[in-house]
Amino acid sequence: MAKRYVSERELSEYSGIGMRTLQGWRMRNQGPPWRKFCGAVRYDLIAFESWASGQPGGGGKTEPSKAA
Repeated sequence: MAKRYVSERELSEYSGIGMRTLQGWRMRNQGPPWRKFCGAVRYDLIAFESWASGQPGGGGKTEPSKAA
């Protein structure tokens, strides 16, 4: 069974988001949802995936350039 709740370091490694960024977001009440268990900050991977899918994205299909 995979872990559902991960530490800040584990989420940083999983997502590629820096630990300082996660900490800053948490202090400003931004970013992915988190919880504290016995004083330890933990992120729910299911909630993180939901939060991440709602973030703005880019790329994808582009319109073909028109020749002048």
